[in-house]
Amino acid sequence: MNKNSRQARRRKGVTILLAALLLVFMLGMVAFAIDIGYIVLVRTQLQAAADSAAMAAAASMGLPREQMEAVARQYAAYHSAGGSNSPVMLSSADIQYGTWDASIRRFVPSQEPGNAIRVTARTDELINSRPRLFFARILGRDSFTQRASAVAMANPRDIAFVVDLSGSMNDDSEPCWATDAINNTFGPRGYPSIGSQLMQQVYEDFGFGSFPGTLQYLGEPLGVRKDSYAYAELTKNGGPLSGTSIPTKYRIANTDSEAVRKQKAYSWIIDHQIAKLMPNARPVPNSDSNYAYWAAYLDYIIIPVTISGGSVGTPPSNRGSIPPSRYSEQITGCNNPNRDTFPQASSSIPQGFRNRIGYRTYVQFMMDHGRDLRPDGKTYVPLSRFSPDCPWHSEETPGGVFRFPPREQPTHAARRSLIAAIQVVKERNASITNPQQRDWVSIITFDKLSGGGPVVVQPLTADYDQAMAACVNLQAVGDVGASTATEAGLIAARNHLRPTSQGGAGRYSTNKYVILLTDGVPNLYVSSTAQINDFISRSGSQDFYSANRPAYNASIMQAMLMKSDKWYVFPVALGLGCDYDFMDRMARAGNTADDDGRSVRGTGNPAEYEQRLIDIFQHIITNPKVRLVQ
Repeated sequence: MNKNSRQARRRKGVTILLAALLLVFMLGMVAFAIDIGYIVLVRTQLQAAADSAAMAAAASMGLPREQMEAVARQYAAYHSAGGSNSPVMLSSADIQYGTWDASIRRFVPSQEPGNAIRVTARTDELINSRPRLFFARILGRDSFTQRASAVAMANPRDIAFVVDLSGSMNDDSEPCWATDAINNTFGPRGYPSIGSQLMQQVYEDFGFGSFPGTLQYLGEPLGVRKDSYAYAELTKNGGPLSGTSIPTKYRIANTDSEAVRKQKAYSWIIDHQIAKLMPNARPVPNSDSNYAYWAAYLDYIIIPVTISGGSVGTPPSNRGSIPPSRYSEQITGCNNPNRDTFPQASSSIPQGFRNRIGYRTYVQFMMDHGRDLRPDGKTYVPLSRFSPDCPWHSEETPGGVFRFPPREQPTHAARRSLIAAIQVVKERNASITNPQQRDWVSIITFDKLSGGGPVVVQPLTADYDQAMAACVNLQAVGDVGASTATEAGLIAARNHLRPTSQGGAGRYSTNKYVILLTDGVPNLYVSSTAQINDFISRSGSQDFYSANRPAYNASIMQAMLMKSDKWYVFPVALGLGCDYDFMDRMARAGNTADDDGRSVRGTGNPAEYEQRLIDIFQHIITNPKVRLVQ
């Protein structure tokens, strides 16, 4: 073989060797790429499991830790990694409470719930067995460890509690009609005296002894007959107040005008009947110092009659309508009974308490006047926190000890449950040091449109103790005329929760929660009927009422406007006569109805009333909207 042939053969051999080496290299690269791809796939699968588990766990931070961890494991197990059909498993160490500081984008672990959860899904010797490599094993490495973490954050919330303080918000403790209606309603359910128990609490607050107490007929100590002419008999010529044994201050003369007869008779009743029958009543029953106030109470309960010639209650004849110059409010008025919330209550019930003096009718008088009405034009009833005679008392609550005015219902249940709700917010945010990352709360009340309209009782704040303290002063207004301006309250909440650049006090990038507490019977509105009807025609919603119920439709419209901004409106029922049809429509309009299209249920058995409200608030507050942040 010549030299050229040998060289050619060597070149061919080298070429074949190089080709073989190249083939091996390429196969190795392919194998390496396959293993790398497999590693990336496993990490992607673990990341999906971690993302899912973190989101679910963050939404469950309000649950006990073991339940939160169970939720995280459940969602991680929906995933598998490494070509195995086995679910991804998590250990307790893989699930961490913590705080996410958005300003520096850092997660800080904590022992107690903060505003975020970090979940780590991994494959190692301890959990989710290490995936096996395909080709790297020829290099002595047949498996690998991998991990992926995710942080999900409960988005901070701006929360507005919008509280109905209209005249019906103490209906459950109105003893001259509601007590019997409540007892009759819940008697068949095993609670025949629950209405009386609510009233006993009010009596205890005022120091009135045992409910219902004694009622005396007008002028009964003087032997006046017990019928509608009692006042006429008491003040006629020759009547019980005309004898010589009656002190001059009270003695009626034949020449006295009807105004003078009223002054004398009312003074005697105040000093000798009210003062003796109701010794703990305030202001002190004394005709010299508090005549005008107690005269208004008597006008409130006395049956007015008209005396013409020969009528009972003469002489003198033709006395006209007496008592004269009466106070305008009557026990048979003031929305007694409230047929909107208690349609089963008979209108005749309050009539049976006319001409009857005692703590029961006096409590009804105070409830009807609420926190704002002054019967004599200057004196608040002792129920009102503005009265110097208001009997404050201390109570233990989930948020600590607070002093409250008397326990009018359902407002008092609202006060206590609001404090409990804010305490839940406080506990949930305890480990979050940055106020901007905390939930903020506010309290807005509504009742009448006149006299100031809706009030921001507590502006948005992360000072939860201050917000709880603001709850104790909530009281219903007097029950005279329309006083349920629900739409105005919702508008005030919407304006307040807007970001500061839009004129509000809220923040950007927060979820907006409006929690409406009401008996669901609006009767005032601020939008024009043209605005309301135009919105209805454009919305296409079936949740509006007919055109003759604009106060209802206006409230639903406001809920839908907030829903369009991705806000959440939670209507929570107050009062034993709540209109649930309206509440359900509001929940659907506000994006918070359940799968059956219903709002949360807050009433029912009054014995569980407050606790049910607390449960509802805890459910709302401990189920935040969450997002992945890392």
